[in-house]
Amino acid sequence: MKTTAENFGSFLKKLRLDAGFGLRKFAELLEMPASNLSAVEHSRRGIPNEKAFLAAEILGLEKGTPQWETFFDLAAQSENIPADVQSIAAKGFIPALLRTIDNYQLTDDDIQNFIKEIQGKDDRTQTKPR
Repeated sequence: MKTTAENFGSFLKKLRLDAGFGLRKFAELLEMPASNLSAVEHSRRGIPNEKAFLAAEILGLEKGTPQWETFFDLAAQSENIPADVQSIAAKGFIPALLRTIDNYQLTDDDIQNFIKEIQGKDDRTQTKPR
């Protein structure tokens, strides 16, 4: 569903219009100034996480659907991701990995053990210094 030319603002505006909401009415439902919503739709400002979840609810997006995933993938603000991780996150499997972790309700300990397991595999494949 996501295209390389698409951004969150244009996607949100399309969903809003498809749902029949005017800018001011939708902004009112989001409890934000219409000028701020306009700035989001014109990609001059990001949307706060709590407003993104509220917008998804108002628009009737269902969790786990491609439309939900596109909405939140586009809403993610790359400046919140460390620079060294941005290229990895852009590969597309990171959202799927994080959603899987959430869907299976892995604990912090589960995730730490998973990381240690992966790092252990790395240790076994590398030549040890002599």
